[in-house]
Amino acid sequence: MMARLTRIADRYQLAERERGLSFVQRYERQLRQLEKIIRISDQYQQMLRELNEELQRTASHDLLTGLFNRRYLYDRLGEELGKAARGHGQFALAMADVDLFKQINDSYGHDIGDAALCHVARQLAAPLREYDLCGRWGGEEFLLLFPGGDLEAAQQGIQRIRQRLQDEPFVHDGRVCPLTLSFGVTEYRQGESTTAILKRVDEALYRAKHAGRDCLECA
Repeated sequence: MMARLTRIADRYQLAERERGLSFVQRYERQLRQLEKIIRISDQYQQMLRELNEELQRTASHDLLTGLFNRRYLYDRLGEELGKAARGHGQFALAMADVDLFKQINDSYGHDIGDAALCHVARQLAAPLREYDLCGRWGGEEFLLLFPGGDLEAAQQGIQRIRQRLQDEPFVHDGRVCPLTLSFGVTEYRQGESTTAILKRVDEALYRAKHAGRDCLECA
C-alpha cells in the first residue's frame, strides 16, 4: 500500500514538474514571439522613416542631377520675396544655361548628355556658400538663389563656378569635352512679384546667349 502511494506521489510530482516546464516553455515561446514582433515593428518603423525621407527628397530634388528641382526652387524664391518685401533682407537670382547642349546630345547621345548635365550640376553647387541654393530649372537650365546677397555677390559666385568648369572639364571616353554656361543675373527690386523677377533674369540670360555665349549679363 505504501509503495503504491509513493508511486502515485512520484507521478503527481512528475506531472507537476512537466506542467511547470510546459508553462515555462510556453512563456519563453511567447516571449520570443513578442521579441520578434517588436523587431519587426522596429524594422517597419525604420522602413517608414526611410520611405518618408525618400519621398520628401523626391518631392524636392531633381532625379537626374540630385539638385533641388523647379518646384522647390519656386517655393524658396517665394519665401525670399516675402522676406524681402517685409524689409528682412535682399537677394540675388541667376539663371544658367548650358551652351550648345543640343550638339552634345546629337554628337554623343542622350546618355552622355545626361552625364554632362550631372557634371555641370556638381560644378555649379560646389563653390556656392552653404546657404545659397542651386537647382535644375528644366532641361539644361539651372537657377541659383543667393539669399542675403546682392548683384556683386552673385557675380562673384558665378565667376567661381566658371573657374571650376575651366579647371575641371567634362571628360568623355578619355577626351575633354569643354562645357560653358551663359548666365543671366539680377537682384530683387522692392515690390516686384515672382513672375517679374523670373522674367527679368530670363531676359538677361537671353541677352547672354545672343552676345556670344559663355558670358554673364546683368539686369
